[in-house]
Amino acid sequence: MQGRETLLRAARELMVERGFPRVTVREVAKRAGVGPALVNYYFGGKSDLFAAIIEQVALETRERLERVKQQSGPITERIRGFVREFVDAMATDPYLPRLLAEQVLFADDEVIDRFARELAAPNLAAIRNLLTEGIASGELREVDPKFTVPSMVGACLYFFLAARLVCRLFGLEKITPALADDFAQSTADLILHGLLLRTSTR
Repeated sequence: MQGRETLLRAARELMVERGFPRVTVREVAKRAGVGPALVNYYFGGKSDLFAAIIEQVALETRERLERVKQQSGPITERIRGFVREFVDAMATDPYLPRLLAEQVLFADDEVIDRFARELAAPNLAAIRNLLTEGIASGELREVDPKFTVPSMVGACLYFFLAARLVCRLFGLEKITPALADDFAQSTADLILHGLLLRTSTR
């Protein structure tokens, strides 16, 4: 299975550089140092290769969410944990923000269905559970998940999706791990400020 993983890694690297629509099977094979026939052998073609990437990203995301779900303590700290994990995922994998944007905005119905099932639904369920628990315990005010969840994800996503613009506007060379961590803390503060009841404390 090493050849399969090498192809997935090569495809993800190219997608960071160019975006999925402009990447060809031949380019993926060349980057991986194998013949194009090996892509067809493992994946059957470009669309199935992309499906495998979504599944791989979804698995990585679910593993991160499991760490948050296993945490105990105040709901505010678990929301912070979710924000940290989500931000760290995008800081670690430069293709993830582009994947999220491309598949939300430009994908066909089949890809959107797969994306929703494999990646978006687990995130939605995890955040919804946190919100429901926080509302029930009296820590959070009443909010509608269908509005709150996209706002939370969007707040985390744009910083990385527009990284080149952000760096130019604020005189940054690049988004470093330390900068991403500071961003996670700042974003968690903003999110919690909107969620907490006025009588609650962090």
